[in-house]
Amino acid sequence: MSIPALQSLELLERLHAYDSVQAPELAAPPVTWVGTSLGIAGVPVLIGAGEMDEIIETPAVTTIPGTKAWVLGVAAFKGGLLPIFSGDVLFRKRPYIGRLRDYCMVIRRPGMYFGLTLSHVQRDLRFPIAQRVMDHAVDPDFAGYTLGGFMYKGDFLAVLDIDKLVADDELSNAAAARVSSSKGKGNE
Repeated sequence: MSIPALQSLELLERLHAYDSVQAPELAAPPVTWVGTSLGIAGVPVLIGAGEMDEIIETPAVTTIPGTKAWVLGVAAFKGGLLPIFSGDVLFRKRPYIGRLRDYCMVIRRPGMYFGLTLSHVQRDLRFPIAQRVMDHAVDPDFAGYTLGGFMYKGDFLAVLDIDKLVADDELSNAAAARVSSSKGKGNE
């Protein structure tokens, strides 16, 4: 008496399952932080994936009178106007002297839309989240705007927290401070 093909296949499968070795359990891949390594005012920082809209060539700007020193001006961008801020003046409180800043990152948050000049752009990086260092010293001009960082090739790269940056009162008001004049008013 012959065994039907399906029963033979089922019997073979049972024998194989009985004699076989279990496949090893695969470890879950580590959770990684993904972002872009770039520089602002010569300081290397990391920007998390999704924190900025894009990196563009710094467009030609039209200056705006009566604004703070870190406002370079406004540029035509994608059919609208994009304020361009100097990363050097915003963070270091002094203008950069040298070759023009070729690139800027575009930040878009509710109520905030601007470009911030960059001193350099490197590459996208990935780090295991477990390697994030939260208590490393950071450049004092950037300390209030960072949230930990990662060691990379012997250097510490702080993570720039864009939400902290856009929440800063200094950034939210680009109008130059009025200087009150006391000339002509004598104390009699």
